[in-house]
Amino acid sequence: MIRDEHINAAVAQGILTSDQAIRLRELARDASAELDDRDSIPDPDDEKFRLIGGFNDVFVTIGVGLLIAALFGLARVLEFTPGFSVLALVSAWGLSEIFSRRMRLALPSIVLAFMFAGAAALLGGSLAGSAFTAMGLESDAAASWSFVAGSVSAALAALLHDRRFQVPIDTALAAGSAICGVLLALNAALPSWSESLSVALTALFGLAVFVAAQRIDATDPARVTRRSDVAFWLHMLAAPMIVRSVMPLATGGTTEIDALRAVFILAVFAFLGLVALVIDRRALLVSGLTYAGIAIAYLLSQSVEQEGLGLSLTLLSLAALVLALSAGWRSLRRTIVPRLPLGRWRSHIPLPT
Repeated sequence: MIRDEHINAAVAQGILTSDQAIRLRELARDASAELDDRDSIPDPDDEKFRLIGGFNDVFVTIGVGLLIAALFGLARVLEFTPGFSVLALVSAWGLSEIFSRRMRLALPSIVLAFMFAGAAALLGGSLAGSAFTAMGLESDAAASWSFVAGSVSAALAALLHDRRFQVPIDTALAAGSAICGVLLALNAALPSWSESLSVALTALFGLAVFVAAQRIDATDPARVTRRSDVAFWLHMLAAPMIVRSVMPLATGGTTEIDALRAVFILAVFAFLGLVALVIDRRALLVSGLTYAGIAIAYLLSQSVEQEGLGLSLTLLSLAALVLALSAGWRSLRRTIVPRLPLGRWRSHIPLPT
């Protein structure tokens, strides 16, 4: 590689003029900057998100975990749970000022976001439980409504944390806590409501979160901004809600599985895989693997008599599926996505690379 001393030697020996040396240095500098920019552009198909920037992230996270354990231990010894919640809230906020706002460490920021929301849930739930008991509510009713208050407190705390520190997972924490609060409130107000209604409502909430994640993704198809990380965590929240609600509703529950339901589960899994390919998010596939495994295990059990062989073959099939999708993800997107009639939605999804 040509260095500055080589160019200076070339000028001294008359191989290059001073003007040529200046132009050569500018050319090298521009080419190097262009290469760095090209290497720093993330590939949307990799679905990258910041989790660990270095071992310091792990080191700080261990320290946060030790702090949580110490505060919890002190609260148990002193028998003062609200005090633990207050200390955890203050500690999480103060540490977020250092590790989230100033140092921008990814993994500690995620743990501190959970710590802040969890401490708020404990504090809000304990205070609400005491208040409801003082109002004369029965213990079961007071406990139910205290859980609702805890969920609402966690949602508000996550929104407050996001406003100050802009940790991408805060949005998913707020959404998940709010959904839990609604479901718990309905269960407390209407104890006789059916489980099937709860499952259907969870599916609707999951679809709503999925749509919100897609709208955020549509603003950043190249996935180079913080919005992509926010959408990633929303997809991680929506996927299990959708899959674990739609599958039982569609099949009547995996406890009643038969050959027809097994095939239907695999068909639904294939459809989820197609959606995942189009939007370039793997969360739906990961959430559907359990049901796909159940369906494959049932079908294999009908043709394999040797004990233990069916489980091994099921795990082998799932491993082959996951590895094949991982290796051929880009090829599948290049083959399938351009042939789908997506219309105006095509400009809102990452282009196959």
